[in-house]
Amino acid sequence: MAQRVSNIYGLVRQPKFYEGVQVLLGAQDSRVRYARDILRAKAGMKVLDVGCGPATILPYLPEVDYTGIDLNEKHIAHAKREFGSRGRFLVGDVTQSLAREAESFDLIIVSALLHHLDDGSARQLLGELCKLAKSGARIITFDCVWLARQNPVAWTLIRLDSGLNVRHASGYLQLVEDLPVTVEHQVFRDFLRIPYDHFCMTLTKA
Repeated sequence: MAQRVSNIYGLVRQPKFYEGVQVLLGAQDSRVRYARDILRAKAGMKVLDVGCGPATILPYLPEVDYTGIDLNEKHIAHAKREFGSRGRFLVGDVTQSLAREAESFDLIIVSALLHHLDDGSARQLLGELCKLAKSGARIITFDCVWLARQNPVAWTLIRLDSGLNVRHASGYLQLVEDLPVTVEHQVFRDFLRIPYDHFCMTLTKA
């Protein structure tokens, strides 16, 4: 995983610091909108949240069969303390940990993860997620993005992101060219209180 982890970047790996930053940026309103307008989960769905962090999206979902997986043990421990009764929380690599659950998930969430992965790793991840998705299931990706004539504040903040593989929209789309999915995509420029740009892909498995 290509990301900055030293100095202040290491603090983001601490659940309380991570959540504090999110609150300052207006993440609560963003999560409401993200869950309602983009994820559109329905009660009873089997949902996989890849790179779930401390599972901060879970309170905004209906009663789903939720699995959150992340490499960060502290984030998963925090998620278990906060939401242990609402889901299953795993420390591990999704490409290796859930092979027995092929074609079982209705919705797979991949938020703020692809820009931490190089092209090879991102393609491998998305390919494995397609194997875990049911026919007709959706895989949602949501990452920061480079744009032409980008707001200088957004450009600067994205430049400082811990992920080292922020892409233009075309770069994200190239990651899914060979997958058995239909692709819808959209740029969002108003998800946070500050200027910031996100690129969302909705991959529907054939």
